[in-house]
Amino acid sequence: MTCKCMHIREWLESLRIQGMKLELENTVELLSRMDNPQNNFPSIHVAGSNGKGTICSILANTFTLNGIKTGLFTSPHLCNVEERIRIDGIQISDSEFFFALEKLRFFCEIKPKIEPTYYEATFLVAMIFFSESGIQRAIIETGLGGRLDATRLVNADCCVLTRISLEHTDILGNTLLEIVTEKSAIARSGAPLVSIWTDDFAVREQITKSASSPTLVRWYKPDSNQKIKDEAIGLANLVLSSMNLSMTCNDAAKVTLWPGRMQTIQYSKELRILLDCAHNPSGMFRAFEEISK
Repeated sequence: MTCKCMHIREWLESLRIQGMKLELENTVELLSRMDNPQNNFPSIHVAGSNGKGTICSILANTFTLNGIKTGLFTSPHLCNVEERIRIDGIQISDSEFFFALEKLRFFCEIKPKIEPTYYEATFLVAMIFFSESGIQRAIIETGLGGRLDATRLVNADCCVLTRISLEHTDILGNTLLEIVTEKSAIARSGAPLVSIWTDDFAVREQITKSASSPTLVRWYKPDSNQKIKDEAIGLANLVLSSMNLSMTCNDAAKVTLWPGRMQTIQYSKELRILLDCAHNPSGMFRAFEEISK
């Protein structure tokens, strides 16, 4: 790695000290300085507490297998930051990431200088890379919340809500209703809003209110015995039909492996490892529930 590359990487790492910031002003300004690359392609925007990465991966693979050049932005990453940014299943290379990051820093240095958060920087790098690569569609996973998440600025023609539970209560609110209000705010005017069904009437009402019209809300009611991946497949297929697309995600789901999410590793002939992760009680419950099936 060259000194120049190391220096720009160090700059990215230095942004971690800011932690999380729920605001859009810096990202709006930086996107404007870059001539709004996020508007050069349509996006499906996904929010929720659990299952976002799985459905994003399935949807991205579906579009790719149907001949559509597709970008995928997710977070966090497991091993390296480049995992967050992929086109047709292939993550951005070290050199591509470096050049996009270098461009971002140039725009940050324009006066008045702007210092984005680490998360905002990775999102902006994705927008630069996707736009310059000429993608035809993007699948975008929110980082935290939705209303003030940087990804809220993408040009979305469909929005998706996975399961929502209590999480990050110090930031998003202490009740499920407060949290769903933040997450369902990703809804766009005139675009379908596809959501996992919830038995909580107040939560359903808030999700419906978030859409520009109640007729744009599509509910997916999973079977109580469904596995996590099967639930994601059902939700993904409803997304596609809500967009009036003839494709389904069934074939793509067969070849989709989302690392760290119910991933089976045959360590040896005698030892098989099931790898999963969760960041909230609901996710832990679903993981143990899945293992018991």
